Amino acid sequence: MRTQVIIEDHVLPQLLTSAIEAYEVSHKAHERGRSNKSLETFGLLWGYALPVRKGLPARLVAVVATVETSALRHTHWVRPDFESIAMKRDFFGEYWPQLELIGTFHSHPYEDITEVNDNKGWRASDADMEFWPALHEFVCPDMDELAHLVIAITALSRKGTAEPVRLAGSEYTSGYVITAEKRKLWIKGYTSSLYEEIDEDTPVDDDFMAGNIETKRSYDVWQDEDVLLEIPSLEARFRHELLRK
Repeated sequence: MRTQVIIEDHVLPQLLTSAIEAYEVSHKAHERGRSNKSLETFGLLWGYALPVRKGLPARLVAVVATVETSALRHTHWVRPDFESIAMKRDFFGEYWPQLELIGTFHSHPYEDITEVNDNKGWRASDADMEFWPALHEFVCPDMDELAHLVIAITALSRKGTAEPVRLAGSEYTSGYVITAEKRKLWIKGYTSSLYEEIDEDTPVDDDFMAGNIETKRSYDVWQDEDVLLEIPSLEARFRHELLRK
């Protein structure tokens, strides 16, 4: 059964503006420092994890997004600090215990649409597919699932008018394409999942019968039809001008 990733209305502008800022705004370490644009950015999703029950799929509901300002950013990669993420997880756990770390987001900046299409830029890179399980294991080893969003962005030569649509083909359930003035963005969702297996060499003794069972853990990434990304407000906000006034 696919996992449902739900992005609440007030989280969407946090995601989009962080990707847009990293892409369009010059970044300097200090006043006379070198200026950089078209950078990747990285952030965290916070909310609720609801398990499978009564025929409903597992759901990851994002209600807050935060940006990792300590992440090292480049035009082709972004490197967050695991210790920073763990610190924020503990901080939320202390003061907002009702919210869990349920996932991540990061951007893929591109010069133009041709480059996006040639590279299938809305998809996770090989490095992303390796990173997500590692992060899952280090920061949230007991979470059954985490959501991960890739936000690809590029500039348009003129203001676009295309309405938001779902990705095509097998990616239909997992993402969207939207136009926002002179920029185009793609949002695609993934999940990483925890699997626990009983070691075949585990002896069936009193501890085993009492439920004290050692298991082997692994973390895998799911995509495309195994992920249902829902951003309820997206189509309304970007389709209907009346809602933007």
